[in-house]
Amino acid sequence: MRKTIENIQWGLFCTSSWTWCIGMYLPFILLRLWGWPGFWAFFVPNVLGCAMFGFVLDARRSRALAARLGWICALFSAVTVAYQCWFAGWIAQSVLAGPDADAAAAHGSADSASLALRTVVSTGVPIALLLAGTVLAFRGNAFWRTAGTVVTIASGLFALLPGGPIAVASAAPAGSAPTGAITPLLGALPLAFAFPTIAAGFLLSPYLDLTFHRAAQEAPNPRVAFATFGVTFGTMLLLVASFFDPSTGSPAVGPALLALWAVQLLFTISVHLRELLTAAPGIRIPAAATGALVAAGVLLATPAFLFTIGRGLLPGEPLYLTFLGAYGLLFPVLFLLERRPARRTVTVGILLLGIPCYLLGAWDFMTYLMPVPIALALWAARRPDRGIQAAIPAR
Repeated sequence: MRKTIENIQWGLFCTSSWTWCIGMYLPFILLRLWGWPGFWAFFVPNVLGCAMFGFVLDARRSRALAARLGWICALFSAVTVAYQCWFAGWIAQSVLAGPDADAAAAHGSADSASLALRTVVSTGVPIALLLAGTVLAFRGNAFWRTAGTVVTIASGLFALLPGGPIAVASAAPAGSAPTGAITPLLGALPLAFAFPTIAAGFLLSPYLDLTFHRAAQEAPNPRVAFATFGVTFGTMLLLVASFFDPSTGSPAVGPALLALWAVQLLFTISVHLRELLTAAPGIRIPAAATGALVAAGVLLATPAFLFTIGRGLLPGEPLYLTFLGAYGLLFPVLFLLERRPARRTVTVGILLLGIPCYLLGAWDFMTYLMPVPIALALWAARRPDRGIQAAIPAR
């Protein structure tokens, strides 16, 4: 019985460690652009990719893989912390500076007091999360198993808060019509071209997540833990999608969603700081590199409102999608290729070619370019000793 509880707790720990600013915001962009087909194209590989981790790796294979790709795993955690910090600053300035602040700043009509407030909240909120996360990072496994369980359950209960889908539905008059249907901005073909990047990101990136490796190494039965993870994380994604407001094409931001964002961001920052601070020497990157990435994430939140490109994307979303490229381009390519220093030039070349392909697809919806770097990486990894199975130690 004790082992069963521990397996479930580790599954819920992973649910909270993986519910970060991708799962808590990307569904809104995909629903706006492609409706429910866009959401399911994100949902299926995401849930499958994270749940499969515990079926592909046991504790021994997890240790071996983390040791083999150690610096990439550490880079993954550092970029993830930076991404959460950026997102926290972006959301904080958008909420606390007022609903019209983005438009005013983008047109140069914001006063100095408004801009000062933006700077304070966009840097202060992520710094506060970093400080709190550092304090929590040194707690032990028992604490984090319990914390993951509590955070996952609390996240579901947040739907009852004002602005949450359950609270809104219960407050609606009896017999009233539901909210309007979603009208996608883009057709199915751009989504089809974007899908290989989405799938590669969510099927491969989990193998670089040190919090997953910790769960696989500590859970009595990783398969039970990650099966629990898949079910509860899928439920979490559906909960997030329920906050989408079709009338605005944006999330319904209120106390419920803000509470969900705050708790999950703190949890994710804390557990990845824990991995960066406590990992073995071979699974680390220089502290200066980690600090630079996190500082960039904090500072880039302030001018987020300047970046809006074309129709379909709101102020700040182009930068959001740029960060997302780490998980749809950088980490899948590194996982496939970066294991032999002699072939590093191939890895760098594919990444340099892939950057414009990804950005043009993400910013200007030229998604037919997005599969190019993934296809090249798969081609370069076509030899048996270069493929995915070579990266995963044999049983």
